[in-house]
Amino acid sequence: MRIPHPDVPRAERMILRGATVLTMDPTRGDLPRGDILVADGSIIDIAPSIEADAFVVDLEGAIVLPGFCDPHIHAWEGALGRLIPNNASTPEADGLPEVVRDGSDDTRAYFTVLHHRFAPLYEPEDIYIGTLATLLTALESGITSVGDNMHNSRSLEHSVASVEALIDSGLRGVHASGRPRVGSYDPAFLDNAARLRERYFSSADQLVTMRMYALGRDDPAEVRDILRVRRELDLWVSFDSGLETLPLRELYGSGELDDRVTLNHGSFLDVEQRALFRDAGSRVNVCPRIETQFRRGEIPYLEWTEMGVLPGISNDNPATYAVDMFAEMQVLYNHTRAQRFREGREPETTLREILAAATTRGADNLGLGAVTGSLAPGRVADLLVLDPAGLRLTPINNVYASVAQAAHPGVVSAVMVDGRFRKWGGEMVDVDLVGVRNRLVASQERLLEKARWPLDRLDFSD
Repeated sequence: MRIPHPDVPRAERMILRGATVLTMDPTRGDLPRGDILVADGSIIDIAPSIEADAFVVDLEGAIVLPGFCDPHIHAWEGALGRLIPNNASTPEADGLPEVVRDGSDDTRAYFTVLHHRFAPLYEPEDIYIGTLATLLTALESGITSVGDNMHNSRSLEHSVASVEALIDSGLRGVHASGRPRVGSYDPAFLDNAARLRERYFSSADQLVTMRMYALGRDDPAEVRDILRVRRELDLWVSFDSGLETLPLRELYGSGELDDRVTLNHGSFLDVEQRALFRDAGSRVNVCPRIETQFRRGEIPYLEWTEMGVLPGISNDNPATYAVDMFAEMQVLYNHTRAQRFREGREPETTLREILAAATTRGADNLGLGAVTGSLAPGRVADLLVLDPAGLRLTPINNVYASVAQAAHPGVVSAVMVDGRFRKWGGEMVDVDLVGVRNRLVASQERLLEKARWPLDRLDFSD
């Protein structure tokens, strides 16, 4: 790719010229070579050729597509990334994960390690830098919108640190405010959510917005309190699994659950429950890498598509791997097609469908389906650029296969959010990466020491 200027393009009006454009908009189709006119943060026009008074950014030979939209990442875990290899299956009692206390498993089971051992030790600084590092990793790899499912809000200060990291990251974000799963926390948590709403989220049109978060397996009275607050604050709500344990018919019938509900994972609901969910217009996302490790090896994607519900994709848990939407797409595509082959049926999952799950459907999960997730006039200019200069994407034959089966974060050369380049020429823009890394390592060292972590800091156990 030819870079027209040594500095990052910062003009208010730009023409992104000459790329192969995947719009993910069914009314516009895709362009083998096209121009995109961006002004004041929005897409003004997409066409094979555009002439306008604007700064020209030469993207000849590149692939441009909408930024990925991930509705479900627990970003606060960033300092403990890749702490848990070969995750041990967590036994469940009455639908709730138990603590594992048998030898090496106490360093391998996610709920035991993250929620029991480490989460209560987090200070606001650990929340801030872990969240910021996770979100910058997401942004660097082409994820432009993230639902940060914050389930370690022990105090108002912890929540403030999470929100400010989301703002400082520069991506389009949704702060999903949730209480910790284990240990003590401020009993005024729901009042704090209202304070956050007033302090940071005055408009639904801003780059960072808010919703509530709950676990479906929480006490129904607590869930109803959360649903009451989200109605009072006019917010969406995300559930992290367990929705099948609630009286869904009653909750949908009363309007406490509605079309502004997002369910992470979507496992374990029966057909009748999924039908209630579908008929209300609620949303679901699946987590391909986590579910193949944590969820008995099954991703419930096809269960939902058979009901007419089209899931998005989320990365979920950075403590087990790095946030990477390309990896999630590849796992989901391969798993669903293998599932159909095992059933003796022809697989129907296509690569374009997988790309939709990572873009338009993720935006729907975030409540941003009218704003982002596809490239079209009137949408915000959230997009990523894949550079085919190396051999990885050369030659480009099928474009969908090039993106969903060959690309990886290392070939994301540029990322734009709200009309502004946040990554350019393969490097993050206006980010002190050395400073972020130093603070992240300091947080890691504090947490490992406070937790009396039994393994070496550089761990070779398997």
